[in-house]
Amino acid sequence: MPKATQCTVFRFDLSDKPGVLLQFTHRLRTADITLLAFWARSNEDGSATMRCIAERDSQFRDFAKSAELSAIEEVAIHVTADDGGGDFVRVLEKVAGVNINIDAIEAVSLAGKTGWVLWTEKEHVASVLSQF
Repeated sequence: MPKATQCTVFRFDLSDKPGVLLQFTHRLRTADITLLAFWARSNEDGSATMRCIAERDSQFRDFAKSAELSAIEEVAIHVTADDGGGDFVRVLEKVAGVNINIDAIEAVSLAGKTGWVLWTEKEHVASVLSQF
């Protein structure tokens, strides 16, 4: 059965050059920051947009401030489940049950677990969470 929680997704830009991501991860490790999820996308202007979900929001906020990341906080829904077949459909049915639109979705399945991050309007998050 899928479980859902509200989460903060931190969005920030870094330069899109070889080694930048490695340097960033070294900084995370030095600051003892643990991430639950991470995405990176290249942009046409030579930057890369990064998004992550930190294990501890306040710790990542402090890190971002000290690293001058200018992180923007987004509200999202983090859904996790053991792989069991049909969970993606069940998640979508729960969202449809409250008649809201999903703005974006990311999903990954690893080691028998599946996770989704759903973005919707901030005022709809509580309605979606009530379905889980």
